Amino acid sequence: MKIKVLAFLSILTVFFTFSKPATAAQVVIDGKPMEAPVMLENGTTLVPLRAIFETLNAIVRWEPADKTITAVKDDVTIVLQIGSTSAYRNGERVSLQVPGKIVNNTTMVPLRFVSESLGAEVHWIDSTQTVVINSAPAQQETALIIHDSYKVLENSDPLYNQILKGLREAEEKVEFTSTDQGKYGDTEKILSVVQQVLQDHPFLNYIESLEVKVRSGSVVFVEIRFQYYFPAREVKEMIQAVEQKSVEIIKKVIKPGMTDLEKEKALHDYIVLNTRYDYENYQKDKIPKESYTAYGVLVKGVGVCQGYASAMSKLLNMVGIENHFIIGTGRGSRGTEAHGWNKVKIDGRWYHLDTTWDDPAPDQPGRISYKYFNLTDDQIKKDHSWDESEQGLFNIK
Repeated sequence: MKIKVLAFLSILTVFFTFSKPATAAQVVIDGKPMEAPVMLENGTTLVPLRAIFETLNAIVRWEPADKTITAVKDDVTIVLQIGSTSAYRNGERVSLQVPGKIVNNTTMVPLRFVSESLGAEVHWIDSTQTVVINSAPAQQETALIIHDSYKVLENSDPLYNQILKGLREAEEKVEFTSTDQGKYGDTEKILSVVQQVLQDHPFLNYIESLEVKVRSGSVVFVEIRFQYYFPAREVKEMIQAVEQKSVEIIKKVIKPGMTDLEKEKALHDYIVLNTRYDYENYQKDKIPKESYTAYGVLVKGVGVCQGYASAMSKLLNMVGIENHFIIGTGRGSRGTEAHGWNKVKIDGRWYHLDTTWDDPAPDQPGRISYKYFNLTDDQIKKDHSWDESEQGLFNIK
């Protein structure tokens, strides 16, 4: 009887030995060993989620509700769900021999699928049980290019350009004449041009109020008077300070050869790590005017969503990334409130970027979230809403 029991236990031992995933010797990426636990299961190497994605310079997002992983690098988007043998690369289904899984509270993903999907070469050396990965080299630029943030959005309307020039110099009055009665003959049309200038250049929005006068005749005479939050001289100095700080930031975090996605992430991370959301004043409903501006975020290091999005717009323009300032609402702890964020164009596709909501409030130094980094319309609609036809700048938190 004892012999039978021992034999049965031996069978169980053998069964569990072969069912348990084996440990690979190591994974080497671009000549450097990966410092993370690695598993082999049914011929598939599994590695920790963040270790592989971040090593290959991909942006990764984890959705705990449905245990879904979304990673983005350049023009490639990967979607995996824990426990599923189906994964997706740019929307195309790929079958996995072994699905992603959670082991000892660590999310493990298939190494070859992830690496090859992101453009890397994968080789298996059987004699040493080693995976060797060579990541795809990025095209190198010879020099860092900083764009003129005011010339990124070209506009042939002379009134638009006159208003833009006036706001750049913090002028209190802009005058304009034209013989085009139909285009410039009424106040509403002039206001729409002012609004478009501010929509395209939110980092110039220091305006408390404005007044428009139109005198029509054979020649249309337009006068626009701006009332700023601060004295015009101070506003001009603030605009210049933002310009200088923006150049300093770009030289610090942007490197030649970076892709647009890498540039966007570097700027996003800088803003989050170097800005404190003005949480205390927000709670008291006493937010100072500076916190609504790019100056507050970039120079003072404190702001609310309008300041965050304005600062991101400025920096994105200067590194040549097309973007829009979006005004809508966000549903947070205090219910639905007016809110602002950015929409960015990366590799021909538009994504939503909410840097404000990726920055913990109250402030948690050193912590960065990517929950609202490059979301699709459907993804961000879970707690954001907006109307593309009703965009206009105002004070938003």
